[in-house]
This record gives sequence, C-alpha cells and structure tokens, in this order.
Amino acid sequence: MIGASEKVLEKSDLTISDIDLVVPHQANVRIINAVVEHLNIPIEKVFLNVHRYGNMSAATVPTAIVEALEEGRILPHSNILSPAFGGGLTWCAHFLKWGERVTPLELSDIELPPCDKSALELVEEMKIAKERGIRSKPTVR
Repeated sequence: MIGASEKVLEKSDLTISDIDLVVPHQANVRIINAVVEHLNIPIEKVFLNVHRYGNMSAATVPTAIVEALEEGRILPHSNILSPAFGGGLTWCAHFLKWGERVTPLELSDIELPPCDKSALELVEEMKIAKERGIRSKPTVR
C-alpha cells in the first residue's frame, strides 16, 4: 500500500499535502497506521470505519467513501488517495479527483426489513439450504 501510494502520487504529480482525504482499505488499524506513519499522512486526513464493521473485503473502500460523504469529509473537488491490498499478494492505490456533487441525487424511502439474526446465522441457513438443494433466500424475521 505504501509503494502503490507513492507511485500513484508520483504519476499524478501530487504529494501528500495535495491530498484532502485518505480512504484506505479498512483491513485493520495496525496496517492503516503503518501506511499513515510511513507516508507522513496527518491522521486528520485519514478516514477510518474499520472499528464499526471490521474487514469487509472489497466493500471497505466504497462503504468508507459513502460514510465520508455523509460526514462531510469529502468536499467538491476533493483529492482522495485510496490505497488497498487483497489476497494473493495484490495491492493498489487510486487517486480520485472528486467532482462537484457531494449529495445524493435523491433520497430513497425504501427501508430494510428488520432482522433478528446475525450474519453467521444467515450464512448457516443458506449453507443448509444449499446442502438440501433448496434455492431460496434466508428467512429474515
């Protein structure tokens, strides 16, 4: 993540001081802190939500970007650095130049149904259904 961040900044002709917000892959705080420390990124420029969800794999950065928008941390024309890594020794970093709009086009009135099961319980239900050859969604109460 460090090398990829340095490379994308170099290719974009930017430095850390040009970056408004760093939205890293939310794997764990130790890794994020190591990247932040090595690149001398001020902690106030880093968006963290790993403490709320844990490592959600490929969903960590999009979820963090949505939350950063909701919290007003992404402003029009923000420069965003997003370093990440994954399984199989894969890594990358992206420079995102945010556009003008930082609010949704419209709000949805759709609500998720209530759920009294954990993610593990829902996965177990799906595994059992799959073993029985049943192609159905888990029941959410």
